[in-house]
Amino acid sequence: MFWDREQEMDALERAYARPEGQLVVIYGRRRVGKTALIREFGRGKPVIFFLADRQIETVQRMGLRREMAAVYPAAGRLEPTWDNLLGFIAEQSAREGSKLVLVLDEFQYLAQSNPAVPSILQRLWDMQLHERNLMLILCGSLVGMMFDTCLSYSSPLFGRRTGALKLKPLRFHQVRQIFAAWPFDEVVRLYAVTGGVPHYIRMLGVTPDAEPGDIIRRLEQTVFQPSDLLYDEPRFILSGELAEPITYFSILQAIAAGEHRLGKIARALAVQTNRITRYLNVLTELDLVERRVPVTVALPTRTRRGLWTITDHFFRFWFRYVFPYQGDLEMGRTDEVLRQVRQTFESQFVAAAFEDVCADLVMSRSFSLPFHPLKVGGWWDKNAEIDLVALNDETGEILFGECKWTEQPVGMDVLQHLYAASRRVPWRKDSRREWFVIFSRAGFQDELIARAQRPGDVGYHDVLLVQES
Repeated sequence: MFWDREQEMDALERAYARPEGQLVVIYGRRRVGKTALIREFGRGKPVIFFLADRQIETVQRMGLRREMAAVYPAAGRLEPTWDNLLGFIAEQSAREGSKLVLVLDEFQYLAQSNPAVPSILQRLWDMQLHERNLMLILCGSLVGMMFDTCLSYSSPLFGRRTGALKLKPLRFHQVRQIFAAWPFDEVVRLYAVTGGVPHYIRMLGVTPDAEPGDIIRRLEQTVFQPSDLLYDEPRFILSGELAEPITYFSILQAIAAGEHRLGKIARALAVQTNRITRYLNVLTELDLVERRVPVTVALPTRTRRGLWTITDHFFRFWFRYVFPYQGDLEMGRTDEVLRQVRQTFESQFVAAAFEDVCADLVMSRSFSLPFHPLKVGGWWDKNAEIDLVALNDETGEILFGECKWTEQPVGMDVLQHLYAASRRVPWRKDSRREWFVIFSRAGFQDELIARAQRPGDVGYHDVLLVQES
């Protein structure tokens, strides 16, 4: 099952169509669908696919020879040196009618087994591979290491790559297109738990042509079962990617418990603040956490108003609802855990994810906006908070938004509160043009609808109401 990825597929096909040799780097967090993308791209093409692992380099080279021999039996007689293996591929690419694709998946493990591998590859690429009818794809999930070995200025491969793709989870509007037959609120719930990671969607057993069902019941049958692969997914990911998983796990646990400021995270772990920063940087590279600042801040790295949050939706869900109850789950007390989950799942967890959904709808222009926003995010100070602020520095326009995942229609009080909070935002206060938007799951009261249909005191039709269905 392969979903979307049209832009990425187009980029790979364009690279493949070029007459000269291509060296493409594909990287991104684990489970995001890199291998699925490559396999889909490789359909109907001559492909050698090698998946590296943590074994010593000599075993890795023998593994590559085995994969080559499955396509070209003569390769099985080669002495498995890099020169022999890649030289053979260069020869075969010259004989193929179509461009030969060589995939080295989990390339970071090759570099770990022998740090000289990037230099060896650079030498062979410069000597012969770049002139051949060959597309070499280096793929990996350790984002920092892939950057160091393939993309950074200090890498031997710097300047050799002809393309690079950082694969991210599907955005909400993409998930919504895939699950077009589902009600909007059910797609939001699915996205709130999976964050658009295709692997997690599949593991929940949902398909676009099936009935949505109760998402918590699906979670009961998967994530909350000690025998299920998703039950310990965060531990598995952290152990596979990091040398000190316990420290990273503790940091994520602290953030999930509500500690979002750097100093408070450090105090929760009883360590110095400067020791925490490097761990948070690694988690950021893995796309698991993010330091968020008010969207109007011009220099994000210099402000102290930054808040750390878990950006991976599944990790956020797991640390909120699975980890604290694993003792009960191990003892089979699943019903009691599910009662606890249902108390806050809609009102707190999905409601928080709905803010991400609305931000994506704004940036993807899934509905008509009066201007084109260049930045979107939240805004806050000591006394006020706004769910969504989108702005355009070039035109001086700004959009203030509230995202309401409630069961009752939204009234004028929400607009009045939003208007009052917007007065505290200093961005271009004397020259900006303002717009206001309210997203509501349950619709709007008549008075608010009437207000949105007439000119306002800020700008013509300055109030937008968005209810998805």
